[in-house]
Amino acid sequence: MRQWLPALSAMACLGFGVGLLGVYGFFVEPLSREFGVGAATINIGPVALLLVPAIAAPAVGRLADRVSIRRILLVGILCSMCSLAFISIAPTLALVAVGFLVFALGLTLYGPVVVNGLLVKAYPGREARALALAAMGISVASMLLPPLVGALMAQLGWRDTLLYLAVGLLLVLWLLVMAGIPATTGVVQDPDSAKLEASIYRRPAFWLIGLCVAIALNVSLVLGICYPPHFVQSGYSLAQAGLFLSAGGLGGMIGKGVVAWLGDAGRAWARWVAAGLLLVECGGLCLLLVAQDSAAVYLAVTLTGFATGAFIPMHPYLNSRYFDAAIIGQVNGAQAPLFLPFGLVGAPLAGYAFDRLGNYELVLQSMVGALLLAAALALALPPSRREPGTGHAGSNQRTGTPHRR
Repeated sequence: MRQWLPALSAMACLGFGVGLLGVYGFFVEPLSREFGVGAATINIGPVALLLVPAIAAPAVGRLADRVSIRRILLVGILCSMCSLAFISIAPTLALVAVGFLVFALGLTLYGPVVVNGLLVKAYPGREARALALAAMGISVASMLLPPLVGALMAQLGWRDTLLYLAVGLLLVLWLLVMAGIPATTGVVQDPDSAKLEASIYRRPAFWLIGLCVAIALNVSLVLGICYPPHFVQSGYSLAQAGLFLSAGGLGGMIGKGVVAWLGDAGRAWARWVAAGLLLVECGGLCLLLVAQDSAAVYLAVTLTGFATGAFIPMHPYLNSRYFDAAIIGQVNGAQAPLFLPFGLVGAPLAGYAFDRLGNYELVLQSMVGALLLAAALALALPPSRREPGTGHAGSNQRTGTPHRR
């Protein structure tokens, strides 16, 4: 059990980092009402979660391959939670925006680029299991946080809710990182890693994986924003909306469990698994669009949650099939700017559509099309080779770059 402590600590980081996006939708209406702006304006907030990593992630990825990951995580946690506490007392929307930008920077430091790089290095040959286990934290947060935040907001309002959330998560995350994350990963920097880093941009897999994941994760981001108001607009209460999101979190937990169980054995079919998950998510959204009762909604969000949850580990997992572990943090970080174009337009357009149409149906339909495109990109990936006896990606057929440990 002790050998899995880093993965369990990484689970907490992802759950109470990326997992916080699942409750953003609860704050849209109170912020809109207090500061007198539309939903489209408030929905610009998540753009910071793509803009800041797009700028900072390449440097953070290189940093994660060179210095103590524990130190990076602790700085990121402190930065993010202090920012949330600042937002809870900010008197103007401009100061809220500044606080959210700083929160996004902290989230980059203890988010997927750093955490997933740690897991690929710390668990050679068991990457899928470790990545899926850590990603389960997002599902746990999706099940626990929405009902908690909904109940707190009903009693305390958005400001006190955010303050208590920040203080509690700061203490929990700090203790778990100190207890579970090693000071070093045991992976020695390859003397030729600079050449390996320079070669990544010449590989089709770099661009195909980056664009596929960028589209898929931006759809997940927009879904997290749309879900609460969509359910309320459909006639359900805020409490029911929280339960729907919890069902999606449960589905995501099951999806990540399937990846943990099958992922390492099926690494040769990683691109097919990724495409299949995206198509399952399409099916869940289509069912949600035609759902007439709560039972159908539960089934739809569980199905969608299963696919989105299982897809979360796919980014580092796909990269580990095509790129050397010594530069995996740099690869993950270098792909972050590809997330930006979709992120800049997705959330604001979703808010604009809601302001104009009064619902998110057109947005959900558009996301089905985006997921089909992402699935096509996954299927366009070249086959990855495995080294005999190790199960790790071998030399790339186009570049001939050896995969070193």
